[in-house]
Amino acid sequence: MNQADAQIKGRTRDVLEAVATLERNDEPVTNARLAGMLSLPRQNIRLYLIALAEHDLIEYDTAERRTAIIRLTAKGRREAGVPENGEVPELPFPILGEVAAGVPTLAGEQVEGYAARLRDVLDLQDGDFLLRVRGESMVGVGIYPGDLVAIHPGDKEPNPGEITLVIIPGEGTGTLKRWQRNNGTVTLHSENPLYPPMTFRAADVQIQGYFIGHIGTGRARRTPPTRG
Repeated sequence: MNQADAQIKGRTRDVLEAVATLERNDEPVTNARLAGMLSLPRQNIRLYLIALAEHDLIEYDTAERRTAIIRLTAKGRREAGVPENGEVPELPFPILGEVAAGVPTLAGEQVEGYAARLRDVLDLQDGDFLLRVRGESMVGVGIYPGDLVAIHPGDKEPNPGEITLVIIPGEGTGTLKRWQRNNGTVTLHSENPLYPPMTFRAADVQIQGYFIGHIGTGRARRTPPTRG
């Protein structure tokens, strides 16, 4: 990969992968459609498309914006991870903001980006999504602030001790904790002794999904804090 290709990241990569997604679904690739998918102004999308065209990753004629043909080049398909020879393509998985590993935070559904080619390392299925971790309550199992956790959506009763994404009752907030039921109550356990367990009526806890795995950010790891 040359220096120019190394610059394809962030929002520019999001646009590239959005183009690939529309092509895989046999849908028209337009500036307006991309802007809607990524919640970005059309002018911003146009600038990202120009950058991708300059790197020979897409074909994009800027002379006629309304009828411009936008499609991946062979190089663009390789960069976006589009398989060849009739293989089943892998769709990108959405990153849906943050999840608390500590003090509960709002469980928003705003897509902040997409991540692809994850099935090689995680057992992901269509419909699964990613959340970025905020807080240190799960550092005991190697989940650090800034890491991405993969979640399989669902609302069935988790297995005892399973790491689960739940909505805290009465607050509309979400958190990632170990699940432990005791008859009519549920206790949510952290993996850090500085964060005490939280117990609620089982009927008040909303199950949102189940932890599949996580992707570290490459930062230096620290020993989980302990009480003196």
